[in-house]
Amino acid sequence: MLETEILLEDGAADLKLEDGVLVEGLPGIGLVAKVAVAYMLSRMRVKRVCRIFSPHFPSLGYVSEGRLVFSFADIYYADSRPPILFLYGNSQPSTSYGQYDFCEKIILFSKQLGCRTVITIGGYGKEVVSERREIYCSSTDSALLEEWMRKINGIYYVGQIVGAAGLLPVLAAEAGLRNFSMLVEAGEMTPDFQAARRAIEAVNNILDLGLEIPTLDELSRVYMQSLQVLET
Repeated sequence: MLETEILLEDGAADLKLEDGVLVEGLPGIGLVAKVAVAYMLSRMRVKRVCRIFSPHFPSLGYVSEGRLVFSFADIYYADSRPPILFLYGNSQPSTSYGQYDFCEKIILFSKQLGCRTVITIGGYGKEVVSERREIYCSSTDSALLEEWMRKINGIYYVGQIVGAAGLLPVLAAEAGLRNFSMLVEAGEMTPDFQAARRAIEAVNNILDLGLEIPTLDELSRVYMQSLQVLET
C-alpha cells in the first residue's frame, strides 16, 4: 500500500446522498473534533461506509489496556436531513504529501456519494480561553460564512489552519463543494470537553439535528464508552 486506500463496507457502493454534508472529526488540538464527532455518532443512527488506511499515518500503534489499535479513519453515514457523512479516526497523516493524498481521496469519495458541503472542526489552542469558548470561522464561500456564523455566534478567523481541518475545505472548494471551518478555543487540557461541547452545539445549530447538548460529565462518559465501540 503506497497510497491512501478506502475499503468499502458491504453495500456501500450503492449509497447515494442528496445534498449531503461531510463532517470531519479527526484528532487535533484538544481532540475537539474527535470528541464532538464521537458524541454525535453515539446519538445518531449511523452505519459505517468505509475504513481508510494510509501509509502516511504516523508509524506507531496505540495501546489501550494492553490492546493494540492501529491508525485508521472511518466514514459513517447518518440517514438524517440533511444526510451526513461523519469522518472519524484516531490519526492524521504526518506529512504534507500524506495530507494531500488523504484529504483529496476523502473529498472525491464524498463528492461521488453526493456530498455538497464539507464542515471541519478543530481546536484553537490558547493559554487563556473565554468562558463561552469562541468559535473562529472561515470558508471560501462568503455567503455561507456569514449565514452560518450568525447561527453559532462565530467570529472571523485570521491565520493558518494546520492539518485536515484546513486542507479539506480548500480541496472541497476546488472540487466545487461548499465548505465551512470552525476552530473552537481550546485550553491545555486534552481532551478539552468544554470545547468539544461547544463544537457539538455549533454543528447541531447549523444542521438543525435536534441533538441534546450533553453536560461535561456526560460527554466525558460517552466519549470513553465510544472509544470501545469505534476504535476496534
